[in-house]
Amino acid sequence: MIDDERVSLQVPEQVEVSYELAGLGSRFLAAVIDATIFTVALSLLAFLAWAIRGYLTGDAMVSGAAAGVVAGAFVLLGIVYHVYYEVAREGKTPGKSTTGLRVISVDGGAISLEQSAVRNIMRIVDWLPFLYGAGVVSLLVTGKNQRLGDLTGGAMVVKERLDIREEIPQPLDPAVHTPLPPEVSEDILSLVRGSVRTVSREEERTIRRFLERRYDLPPEARRRFATRLADSLRQRFPGLDAGRLPNPESFLEVIIRALDQRR
Repeated sequence: MIDDERVSLQVPEQVEVSYELAGLGSRFLAAVIDATIFTVALSLLAFLAWAIRGYLTGDAMVSGAAAGVVAGAFVLLGIVYHVYYEVAREGKTPGKSTTGLRVISVDGGAISLEQSAVRNIMRIVDWLPFLYGAGVVSLLVTGKNQRLGDLTGGAMVVKERLDIREEIPQPLDPAVHTPLPPEVSEDILSLVRGSVRTVSREEERTIRRFLERRYDLPPEARRRFATRLADSLRQRFPGLDAGRLPNPESFLEVIIRALDQRR
């Protein structure tokens, strides 16, 4: 289901994950912050080009070549900048992090390297004819507020808040700790505890609600949602790949245990 401000991704059998879509205003503000960072980098590149021109002959051809190098480097810098943050920093550039936005895949998962590369190379097209003209038009007319790069890369920009809705009318009680599975060593728990501060309050509430209600879900829906939720968080815990703690529900249980121990 899609409306003007929210997109709901239906996980099979009773579970619905809902994100609030990022609008033009918040995306523009994030872009301004990121562009400010680019401007600093571009200024350094422009100074370097000026120095090269002065050092050589000041010839018009040299000047033109230097300007071309600066322009090409700026475009490449912009692509690399966005791809790095979107893949390595949970879909958040400094601008998006400041404004509470993130880029995700249209299926609700983390954006992949390929998706990020495509959506950011397409910025060149979104800029046409000037100042993101094509991108703004696309964002205003598409159902998920997507610019052309988002459409091509299968991505969308959402607000940080994540809701999980279910048809099971049960009260939301604090999670009751159960004994951790035997594969969870103290070493793993300490590792998670060290990075658990990166889990937001909204994400914590989502994890707790899932753990409370998982036994009421059909097995396949329970497995899929646990896997999707765990996969969206694993990158925040360096050194703890899926091989060390493959069971997604165990991983989520450890996160809650670590959060409670820090308080």
